[in-house]
Amino acid sequence: MMHEAIKTPETGGMGTLKALLPQPARRWLRAARSRVRRKLLWGKVNDFSQLKRLQPYRPDFGIHWGKCIDRHYIEGFLNDYKGDICGCVLEVDNPGYILKYGGSRVIRFDVVDLNESNPQRTITADLTNCDGIADNTYDCVVLTQTLLLIYDFDSVIRNIHRILKPGGVVLATMPGIAQLCPASMVGAGTEYWRFTRHSVLRMFSKYFGEAETEVKSYGNVLTAVAFLHGLVVAELTTEELDYIDPTYEVTIGVRARKRAVDLTIADGSERR
Repeated sequence: MMHEAIKTPETGGMGTLKALLPQPARRWLRAARSRVRRKLLWGKVNDFSQLKRLQPYRPDFGIHWGKCIDRHYIEGFLNDYKGDICGCVLEVDNPGYILKYGGSRVIRFDVVDLNESNPQRTITADLTNCDGIADNTYDCVVLTQTLLLIYDFDSVIRNIHRILKPGGVVLATMPGIAQLCPASMVGAGTEYWRFTRHSVLRMFSKYFGEAETEVKSYGNVLTAVAFLHGLVVAELTTEELDYIDPTYEVTIGVRARKRAVDLTIADGSERR
């Protein structure tokens, strides 16, 4: 599931005027507008009156206003590990992040989706039961904001481990503190889970081993509140966005690597 920011087209004379401005002037205007919005919203120090409300300041993660706060964390996580997105790569729903972060390192990619009307899919399959994908096929699997929609997420992780080549890597992200997604984002899907870094470590280390599982959390109390109210990236500073308080996990990212040797897990079954 991916909720990219929707850009609203400029209309009328203002859009024409902006098109005539040089790029530096347009950047300055965007920054000035963000400062004004921020001042109007936050007001004086400790004045949160605009946020004392029973409905969010903006609905739907603020998606119509700019880049959603969780996307800042997801893209930062993928950028940190972009070197893993190489060779033969699999992504869910569309290849957006493969193309953005893999570049020329990617030799071939597949897109897996159950939705037969998705023109970007190359494989129609359910990751909980994808026997049609051969063992040891991919060097990397990109799995962003997907496991929350799958009740049997354990089967998904087991299958991802199976279809990765020895030494292959899964890069996955999951929501921590977040509202439920609107129906327009999940379609016929259902949300089942929110996660913590502790649960993610146990989930992935079951198949990949704890030594090969690296988990990161992103967010703080300010970005958690802002995210719940639909504020967007442009309305916070880089310092505010990137301060990490592990007690307020907005987004969790995990990099798990499939070992190149056979191991045996606790129940006696073999793990490659």
